[in-house]
Amino acid sequence: MEVFEIEKRLVKGAIYGFLIGLALAILFIPDTITRVETNVINVTTSYTISMREYSLKLLRFAVKTSLATTVVLWIREFYLGPRKKGEPSFLIGFVKSFAIVFALIILVVVAISLIT
Repeated sequence: MEVFEIEKRLVKGAIYGFLIGLALAILFIPDTITRVETNVINVTTSYTISMREYSLKLLRFAVKTSLATTVVLWIREFYLGPRKKGEPSFLIGFVKSFAIVFALIILVVVAISLIT
């Protein structure tokens, strides 16, 4: 029965991670690309990404977030072990997991934006 509970938590985490990743991708990934060419005068070129390419970027980010969430939850289960009967309810665990994963996602987004 314990394995089923761990699997259930991992699947829920993956689904929530996917949805949160998709929401963050919609917020932070732009649908236009701006390129500045420096010659004698600065020319700024901006064009819109096709809907197919944009949706694939969103899905790619959401899947990466989902996988990261699943890995974080698996590591948590591996190191902390199964929950005991007296531990807090699902809601407190969900809020903790959400806060940790959200912080990791924000750090990754900031790191990526600093690189590019």
